[in-house]
Amino acid sequence: MNIISLITFRYIRGSRVFGLLSLKSRLSFIVMCVGVSLLIVVLSIFNGFQKQVKESLSSGGPHITIEANSGSGEIKNYDKMVEVFFKDIILKEKLVSMQGNITSHGLLQHNNNFVPILIRAVPVKNIDDLISNSIPNFPRLEHFDREEIRNITTNNSVVIGKEMASVYNYDLGSSQTLAVPSGSFNVSRGVELNINQFNVTGFFKTGYYQFDSKYIFMSLPTAQKFFKMKDAVNQITVKVTSLDDLQMIKKRLIEVIYSDEMNEVSNSKLRFTVKTVAEEQQNFLGALRMEKTIISTIVFLFIILAALGMVATVYSLVRSKRKSIGTLKALGLSSSSILLIFTLNSMIIGVLSSLIGGIVGIYYAINLESIIGVIEKITNKVLIPKDIYYFDKLPVEIDVSFIFMVTTAATILSGLAGYFPARWAANLDPVETMKND
Repeated sequence: MNIISLITFRYIRGSRVFGLLSLKSRLSFIVMCVGVSLLIVVLSIFNGFQKQVKESLSSGGPHITIEANSGSGEIKNYDKMVEVFFKDIILKEKLVSMQGNITSHGLLQHNNNFVPILIRAVPVKNIDDLISNSIPNFPRLEHFDREEIRNITTNNSVVIGKEMASVYNYDLGSSQTLAVPSGSFNVSRGVELNINQFNVTGFFKTGYYQFDSKYIFMSLPTAQKFFKMKDAVNQITVKVTSLDDLQMIKKRLIEVIYSDEMNEVSNSKLRFTVKTVAEEQQNFLGALRMEKTIISTIVFLFIILAALGMVATVYSLVRSKRKSIGTLKALGLSSSSILLIFTLNSMIIGVLSSLIGGIVGIYYAINLESIIGVIEKITNKVLIPKDIYYFDKLPVEIDVSFIFMVTTAATILSGLAGYFPARWAANLDPVETMKND
């Protein structure tokens, strides 16, 4: 085994006395190393995006919404409906909360223009729960006025996202003019608007840019007065214990909605629509999965290309060492030992490239946001626009098990790449080799 190791490392080093790798081995090493690094960085980014999307969707708003899709859309006996839902044993175990909400499009006046926004109103039964961020459908408060926030259920007070505050230059105590549709549509008069002034009493932040820049939150009583929906809501919102159970819970909700007991408390003429947050964001999530699959496939093909280059490297090494192989076999070295020498040659290069590529990939993944920031300053271009990817920072999630899988796969591919040329070398006839070379 000592002579096998000695010859293997001698072939890897090449003819240079102080060189770590021969020129051909160095090229294979670089290509494999770059492929492993790219795959780790790319998958870390996409894993981070998926995790951030899941967390933001979980914390930013309801997981399931129930809406009336007939009539005016108002749900009047929502409290009694919630009681019926919670009588179901399965739903009682799987639900964190269920409550009536108002969610509607509105207009925000800014510099004599009206900007489309979304208004969401939730019940705030206890102000201390709001301050301690214990209300399920209310996003986490980052900054607020302690005195004014206690009057959110009685005054015209709103809480907005930090991104909206940044875009429109709002501070605590700033006044907002909001407009929402009122009444039914009339051909001659169009849509009537309710317009009112509201004071900004706090800022929230979910990390989901589209949410933090578009949503305005207020208490349910304030919204019912503003939208002229006395004792009614237009949504029943649900928070679940696990997003993995969304489809099962949705199916159960539909069964309860059309049960006889529910028909007794709700308007039997109303038809309801049940939507999950995954369905509402399915285009974005689907695009993210598709991009991850395509880019991962392309990068993995790059690693396969590096393995093919390893085949050419070992094959070229075998051809250049034909005379040495014949001499070694003539001295008694077995064919299996020759096979092992050249297979180890490629595997050692694969192990080195996997380890160094893994370290480089982890380093770049951790520091990618800083690196992109430097590139953006140099080029004066925005490489990751917030209005497309929604996040206020670049999410990166490093999966140790995935890195181990990638480095192991690269090592195995390197071994397979070296095996076939090594097998050819092991089958060489020493007499013919020494005679011809």
